[in-house]
Amino acid sequence: MTTAQLTPQSNQTPAVVSVAKELSGPQWVPRFPGSHATSALTPEFRIAVDSFIEAMEAAGIEVHPASTYRPPERSYLMHWAWRIKNGADPALAPAMDGVNIEWVHPTLAASRNAAREMAVAYNIDSLGVPPALHSLHNERQAIDMRITWSGTITIKDANGTMVQIDTTPRTGMNAQLKVVGASYNVKKFVGGASDKPHWSTTGH
Repeated sequence: MTTAQLTPQSNQTPAVVSVAKELSGPQWVPRFPGSHATSALTPEFRIAVDSFIEAMEAAGIEVHPASTYRPPERSYLMHWAWRIKNGADPALAPAMDGVNIEWVHPTLAASRNAAREMAVAYNIDSLGVPPALHSLHNERQAIDMRITWSGTITIKDANGTMVQIDTTPRTGMNAQLKVVGASYNVKKFVGGASDKPHWSTTGH
């Protein structure tokens, strides 16, 4: 039997596949999910937050955690949705590896509307500043909470002191509550009303 070495005739150049980008819109919001559970925080900060929440609930405060850990991809989507909704040029939004989104629609109005729908779905449409591209949420060292109560309350701080809070507003923006939170090493956002729900290890 005679054998022959066959020379491959096909093109051996690796194929390059180009995947079409998907237009922005609210369908992106469930992707790259974060967490609202305190168990997603770093161990030390989780203990601090759980202790603060326990003290607030014991005082009759309603606490609704909204966000703890946030993947970088989610931060990117939130940041640019807010910025485009508020006037940024969608063509200037940089690409991010792993996020195959197209911010530029056929018309500027459509681009802005899609960004607005995303911001509403992310519950960030009323923020005074864009969500950070990189924040302590990415490091598992921040939590967003909706906090409300009625009347005068008495809450125990981390030192065991009972603190009466009879001032307004009766929300997480209350100055007395911020001091109590700091005693647990849970610090209110230092930027004022631009990010009302935000607490972290540093106040940033």
